[in-house]
Amino acid sequence: MKKIILICFSLLLVLTGGCSMNDNNAETVKPKDMNPKDLPQVPAFQDEKTREYMVSTKEEEPGYYLLESRLKGFRMLFPEDAEYSNSETSKTNESLFFDSFNKKTNIVMNASVKFYQNESFINEPENMLDIISGKNEYKGDFEKLETKDKDIYFASRQENFDKEETPSYIFLGYIKSKKQDYLGMEYSFMFSCSANANTCKQNPKDNEEKVKKIINSTTFGDM
Repeated sequence: MKKIILICFSLLLVLTGGCSMNDNNAETVKPKDMNPKDLPQVPAFQDEKTREYMVSTKEEEPGYYLLESRLKGFRMLFPEDAEYSNSETSKTNESLFFDSFNKKTNIVMNASVKFYQNESFINEPENMLDIISGKNEYKGDFEKLETKDKDIYFASRQENFDKEETPSYIFLGYIKSKKQDYLGMEYSFMFSCSANANTCKQNPKDNEEKVKKIINSTTFGDM
């Protein structure tokens, strides 16, 4: 009887081990290496350059997947309707630009994030905020949002371009790691009505919630 139980237990270990290996192998296949037909039918995966940044096909939250930078310096939630537009990468810094277009609301989002590591000025939030303010022509204050692993500096403003009836809403700021010195990221998100839109009504609060969802999800890697 003991012998039968031992054989059954050994067989169970083999079977479960085999399943685990298969699961792990499946997880190692990156979206960039998969057939686009097998990927989610959304811009984040159907655009060739964008899917290079996507960690997996698992939806982290409704409408959001996980993105990882090329330097593996940070991860963050990425909207399913967003696409890569440009990037700049060096040994220590990385900039990523992406856009999205909501067909239901006719709202365009233009976003950029710039990751820094091993730069002395990263540990000086006031200097960083001065730099960010200058880049975005912002003269106000920043709200500080603290989490367990990072400090987030957040601000917003609106601007009318070319005498538009509906203003564009801009959200900007800086994220500083608490776990490691000289590690941080600046960000800028702009929401505006599509130039071809017949109707477009923005809700600044919805825009703000979207930006905060993305920046709050940001995690820095062990560099």
